[in-house]
Amino acid sequence: MKRILFVKAMLFFAFAGFAVAAPNLPETANLPKESSAALFDRWLGQHLRYDIDFLWFDSIAEGSLSFAAGERPGTYRAVLEARTLGIAAWLTSDRLQRYVSVMEKTAEGPLRALSYESLIIKGREGKRKDRSKRYLFDYDRQQVRYQQGRNGVLGEAELLPMAEGTPPNDILTAFFNFQAGFFGPLVPGGRYHIPTFSRKGTATIEVEVFLGPHLVRPDFFPADGLLAKIILDPEVFDTAGGALYVWFDQRRLPARGIVEKVIGLGDIYGTLVETTRENE
Repeated sequence: MKRILFVKAMLFFAFAGFAVAAPNLPETANLPKESSAALFDRWLGQHLRYDIDFLWFDSIAEGSLSFAAGERPGTYRAVLEARTLGIAAWLTSDRLQRYVSVMEKTAEGPLRALSYESLIIKGREGKRKDRSKRYLFDYDRQQVRYQQGRNGVLGEAELLPMAEGTPPNDILTAFFNFQAGFFGPLVPGGRYHIPTFSRKGTATIEVEVFLGPHLVRPDFFPADGLLAKIILDPEVFDTAGGALYVWFDQRRLPARGIVEKVIGLGDIYGTLVETTRENE
């Protein structure tokens, strides 16, 4: 139950990636190469921070999402991270969960995943343990190199076939491409099917955008803005699946979110509390 609480909180932070500080984005797909590059560069240095509340507990966890230049020219590095706080930290052994994606610009415009890693760390000082997964995308050989690790040691690699056609998006690459308009404009009534990848092979992230947030939990979501319902492959965060709701404010920032019916816990609420840019 403790693990489910933290993982569900991570789902809300993940979908912050759909609208990372990107004002005045064009609502069109198939953007010119120069335009798409400018859109991604506009996000450089952005950092979003969220608070998570549950029942009578405030700020039970905090999460962040950042976007920066990669080590090589033409690449980016996105980091999604969350950690439990206070009593939740005590219950979950100071749990930290991190997702890192390295992406590159393509001639066609969208970003293309080069590597994707997930890491879970928990335990008190001196007794920390970790579990990790790593995906390396080899487009020349059309395969994905998958490894699992424990306590900093990666196991034997498993080679998985990559489907032909659109390159698979890891969860973070998908978010930034979505925001840039490569899967269609973010508009009321929009439905999106984003190709992704898991150890089981190809999968799909499904998104539906509503106009009228008041139709879902009016006690939490304001009447204006846009509300998105997202369905993820359960493999992404090792969950049993289910829907996530994220509300976008007038700036197109994901300002509020709800993960409904968490097993044994009910609903979890997330709120955007700070947006900053590196070197500001």
